[in-house]
Amino acid sequence: MSVEPKAIVPEQGFFLQRRFLPLFVTQFLGAFNDNLFRQAIIILITFKLAEQIGMSAGILNNMAIGLFILPYFLFSALAGQLADKYEKTGQIFWIKVWEVMLMVVGAVALYLESLPMLIAVLSGLGLQSTFFGPIKYGVLPDLMKEKELLSANALIEAGTFIAILLGTIIGGLLMREEGGWQYVAGLTIAAAITGVLFGRKVPKTGQAAPDIQVRKNIFASTSRQLKVALGTAVTRRSIIAISWIWLYGSLYISQLPIIAKDHLNGDASVVTLFMACFSVGIGVGSMLCSKLLKGNVSARLAKPALIILIALSGLLYLLMPAANPQEVQLTLGIFLSDPFNILIATILTATAMAAGAIIVPMYTILQEKSARGERSQMIAANNIINSGFMAGGAIGAVALLSLGFSTAGILVVIGLGNLLIVPIVSRLDKSL
Repeated sequence: MSVEPKAIVPEQGFFLQRRFLPLFVTQFLGAFNDNLFRQAIIILITFKLAEQIGMSAGILNNMAIGLFILPYFLFSALAGQLADKYEKTGQIFWIKVWEVMLMVVGAVALYLESLPMLIAVLSGLGLQSTFFGPIKYGVLPDLMKEKELLSANALIEAGTFIAILLGTIIGGLLMREEGGWQYVAGLTIAAAITGVLFGRKVPKTGQAAPDIQVRKNIFASTSRQLKVALGTAVTRRSIIAISWIWLYGSLYISQLPIIAKDHLNGDASVVTLFMACFSVGIGVGSMLCSKLLKGNVSARLAKPALIILIALSGLLYLLMPAANPQEVQLTLGIFLSDPFNILIATILTATAMAAGAIIVPMYTILQEKSARGERSQMIAANNIINSGFMAGGAIGAVALLSLGFSTAGILVVIGLGNLLIVPIVSRLDKSL
């Protein structure tokens, strides 16, 4: 029997309460593990395995990332149906147990340095995340007061990007050390076990749609779910806005190493700085929009934030030096001694803040405007379209590079792309 959201007694200062903290920690550790293990594989491929098997490290790394994302296309619709049909806390527990088993196999794969096993585990993590995502965002409105939902989404979004940053940095650092795979294996298993323990603490909210019929044909169910999600103006506009920001962020993040190394002559520590700026910026922007909106579910910040993104991309284009790689690269301390470099880092941080101020209200709108029995399925449809946007963005970037565009040129092109999203969020705000 379904338990309504009001059955969970809301209180102020929810972060440390059982109705939020276990879910936050569980999703944080999941994002951390995904990125820690993925970065470990990328380092292993780049510095060892690619040469051993005589293949391009770039091709292998992109194949690994592609196989991580592929389950989002194939299984998101099924994941959404299961999340709405069955009690979500039980699903969280078994999904996290699944993660523990994957990390144990991952430890063996790291020890053996078996590329097929490593890729298989990474794909398993992608599949596990595919099933967890609709639950995470679907259960949140059941646990929160209406006025708390925006802040809760802001914390989840901020935590996710900080976890991505930490996992990427730690994975890279550990795998560069002799025997670093042992630390990666131990850390990922420990994080997964901790996720199981916290996942069990998420309060039960009952079945959202116990009578839903789960469709076994994943292609038919995907097609149906996309039609439902895109058939309603509010959900369609919010999904497009969310997917655009994921595309935008993924393209910026993929350009950060090139900006740091080839345009600004920075070493690996500068790349890490830029990644930190972007991740922290998303978190700060997410929390700032929550404060500015004061808990009200609204899209009114999206239009000015998109305009800010356009302006920042233009400014970055004008300021960016031409690519001129040097043999001797600047360390972080020397890099930050130049005010111009601090300005570039500030622009990147402000870009991420504006993106965070857009994506959090959009997730909240999608949650609130979806029926409880369809909420997880709407999130699943959103995940499918997100993946499509990011894949399309990556293909578009490759096409622009082949036409002779510079890195700064790519960023200004996608910056101008915000003009296409402004009317969408403007109409969305008027319809709320």
